[in-house]
Amino acid sequence: MKRILILGLGTLLFFGVGGILIIEFLQDNRFVDVLLDGWSIELQLLVGLTAGLISAGIALFIITRKFFQKERTFYYNMISKLGLNLPAILFISLCAGIGEEIFFRAGIQPFLGVWLTSILFVLLHGYLNPRNPRITIYGSVMVFIIAGFGYLFEHVGLISVMTAHAVFDMVLFLKIQGSISNS
Repeated sequence: MKRILILGLGTLLFFGVGGILIIEFLQDNRFVDVLLDGWSIELQLLVGLTAGLISAGIALFIITRKFFQKERTFYYNMISKLGLNLPAILFISLCAGIGEEIFFRAGIQPFLGVWLTSILFVLLHGYLNPRNPRITIYGSVMVFIIAGFGYLFEHVGLISVMTAHAVFDMVLFLKIQGSISNS
């Protein structure tokens, strides 16, 4: 559990603070203004929840296909070593959703645009790998999902995309953890 705490807080602090510094000093904007921009918080949460569930459903459709068995086994084994319980899944998902979206959406996207930021995000997560066509298929779909998150940020607000990302991660972790428990 200590490893999860370090990983979660590290993600939140490194990416979150990094994004805030980019917003405040390179964009000459106030983070609180970016955070509160867009639709009402309630609507952003609802849209983010919906987008997160739909995008997780798409990702699950891909990773549960027979052609993805080898990669699924690899990721299941990697995640099973973390020993995630429900509070750990919620924590790590919220940290990633908040920290990474502050950095990539609010910090980097205004400079690189939706598509380049999305490709960079997916590349950094290791899902575009020319040596593994199955991972690259998943990564290509993820580019479109993440670009959708980028447009969500631009048209709805930062809270919506943080919510979508956190829900996406939660659903995938819960599915993977459930698969580990059932094996």
